[in-house]
Amino acid sequence: MRVGIAGAGAAGLATAWLLEDAHDTLVLEARESVGGNLRSAYVPGSAGAPTALDLGVQEVPLHLSSVVGELAKALGMGGHWEELPTGRTIVCDGTPSARTGGNGSVGAPRVTADEALAAQELLASEAADWQRQDVAWTVPMADLVEPWELPRHVKEQAVYALPASVFGCTPADARGLSARAVGTFYADPGPDADARTYRLRGGMQALAWQLARECRNTRFVPGAAVRRVRRVNGRLEMIDSHGDRHLVDAVVLALPAEAARRVVGSLGGTGPLRRVLGAYDYNDLVYGAHSDPCYLPGERGRWSPTTLALHGAWAETTTWHAKPGGDVFVSQLTHRDVLPRSVLATTAFRTVLPTPAMLTAQDELLRLQGEGGLYFAGHITTPVDDLDSVLGSAVAVARHLATDSRRLRSLMRATGKET
Repeated sequence: MRVGIAGAGAAGLATAWLLEDAHDTLVLEARESVGGNLRSAYVPGSAGAPTALDLGVQEVPLHLSSVVGELAKALGMGGHWEELPTGRTIVCDGTPSARTGGNGSVGAPRVTADEALAAQELLASEAADWQRQDVAWTVPMADLVEPWELPRHVKEQAVYALPASVFGCTPADARGLSARAVGTFYADPGPDADARTYRLRGGMQALAWQLARECRNTRFVPGAAVRRVRRVNGRLEMIDSHGDRHLVDAVVLALPAEAARRVVGSLGGTGPLRRVLGAYDYNDLVYGAHSDPCYLPGERGRWSPTTLALHGAWAETTTWHAKPGGDVFVSQLTHRDVLPRSVLATTAFRTVLPTPAMLTAQDELLRLQGEGGLYFAGHITTPVDDLDSVLGSAVAVARHLATDSRRLRSLMRATGKET
């Protein structure tokens, strides 16, 4: 069988890696580089050695990320993880939260550090309960958070602001996001679990590069976006942005929903599929690496590994990396009124909003999986858009298309998911 894969992000690359020992595989990628949301920048460091900064996926909790960890081991990268420091400061319109009491300002109160810590501990505990109780994915966050006995400003600035920064929406809009999808990022893993987070030395994009290197029998075509898919004599034909045609037996679309919808738009009988893909909403996010601490408190002693800045209607983060050659920072720049003086690198993403409507559509999409030889991988098939889930979607596709894949069997044994 010949399998055509659209997209060389983590899901597309992992799908090719899992399938290529059982099938002839082809990967078409719109960009010139691989990785998708695994996107690293390399900026000058001390003694001329570059510093790797992650602008896309920045960390993984390995206690939850069995697929990520085991895949890294299979690729010879199991010992390449480094632990990341933890801690968060909330900054309201340029002023860090006080440890106790108010700040005497006129207008809406600002959350204090003590209030923020208590609220986030409550979110961690409640989110863990949502998982244990198997709360429906379509329950909006407000339904579960509004009954909490917290002041309004604490809910907005210390609870809703967290997912607002992740998904590029306002804290007010975050109330309508799926509580389960949001809670997965913040749930307490339990007293005996390893709650630390990690990144790959050399940047998270190194995982994508290693996957591509290990796909020795896969044909890669960079700079060739899939424009459409059509049926030809019982097979599928992928037509790319250069006009080249690729005849395959199955197509795996590891693309955002809006791109996948365009690709299948001219394919007969895909009306229900196009309707489902149209229910996904996205926001734009811009990240930048910079060397000036413009979004952090003025006193260095009040810096934290992560700073959440509330400004106007928005909540955006800055991650601080203390390096031997000097401090560097990765910030969300989408809605900032003032940009850093020394921007080292920038990149833009489209992030999907995990709304109840999107998750309802996702259930329908999964029911359509494989119909007419069309398969889907990546964040459009997972209720949580994290690296482990995205890689797990590749495993799910491989289980449909290549149950005899040696790599698939090995990875499933390692993660305890062999059936």
